[in-house]
Amino acid sequence: MRVLLPISLDRWRNPIATLLRACVESNPEIEFHSASKPCSSEDHELGMAFWKLPNVRQATQLQLAATRFDGVHTASITAHNQAAVLAAKLRNPGACEYLATINLQVGPEDGKDWTLLRTAEKLADGLVAVSKAAGDGVSHRCQDRYLGEIPNGFDPNYFDPAIDDEGILPPQVRDLQPGSFPLYVGALEPRKHPEFIVELARAHPEITFVGAGYVHPLGRHFEPMVRSVSNLVWLGHVDRRVIRALLKRAGVFLFPSEREGLALSVIEALGMGLPVICQPKSSMPELVTDRLNGRLIDTTDLGKWSQAMFGYLRIADEARVIQASSFRSETIKRFSWASIGKRYGEIYRCVFAG
Repeated sequence: MRVLLPISLDRWRNPIATLLRACVESNPEIEFHSASKPCSSEDHELGMAFWKLPNVRQATQLQLAATRFDGVHTASITAHNQAAVLAAKLRNPGACEYLATINLQVGPEDGKDWTLLRTAEKLADGLVAVSKAAGDGVSHRCQDRYLGEIPNGFDPNYFDPAIDDEGILPPQVRDLQPGSFPLYVGALEPRKHPEFIVELARAHPEITFVGAGYVHPLGRHFEPMVRSVSNLVWLGHVDRRVIRALLKRAGVFLFPSEREGLALSVIEALGMGLPVICQPKSSMPELVTDRLNGRLIDTTDLGKWSQAMFGYLRIADEARVIQASSFRSETIKRFSWASIGKRYGEIYRCVFAG
């Protein structure tokens, strides 16, 4: 079986590439073809080993355009991906099937994204979603082709609190005591509500908040805002090792987003043993069970967010260790990339092999 993944797989900060690499690594009997366009030194370093896997072929766009495939799998709804699907189907008419993973919760109010989703629904021979929230609507409109939910995951061998990353911590946070600060990791964009983190930080000048993430084109106005608060250390876009070190050292993960397909940053936080405070919206309740591994609180109630945040920051060290071990163990059971990749292998054999 020959499968096209129309993305640059060697991008370790890209959650879509991460999902599709898991599919490659968990299904050695399937031949995958993809492109290469690393963006960082980590991408170059890890890519050297990845491209040596016997079941993955690195190819140029011209080579991909000349190859016939049994199937195409995408995990994002973009015009580039849909053009790749159409081209692959034209090269192998009647024999190339398309599997679409829906990674976002999209509605009619989302303009271009809604149009792309509806196009993907028309083109796809099979569809899965990363969460019930992302699949809502799709499952009804595409009943005969909707194959259920397969969640995003994380790599427990990489996101492991036993790894010593102290030396890579930025100077601004190196002296913060373990468990003493709340952490936000996410893009600066409207749906993630970084302005709420700013509001929390201003309400509690007695503690230090830490945040990291890239600036989304729709969220440029948030950057001066997060950098204007003296007790909010905004690190900007940092590499995965820094994220891992911050997750190990933080006391609670704050995630006020109102809409997610299934947030990888939340899964990684839980996998590192951190409790998560988020909103009871979209797919967040599929990750966080209130008062079990975090809290589900609407951002309209700043007081409850503050109370929950301090509750986690004030946990005794011994109780924190026990809590972290429990959160990590449960997250590994539910969201290991290895098991998720194997589930996609079953879908490939169903959709692509008839």
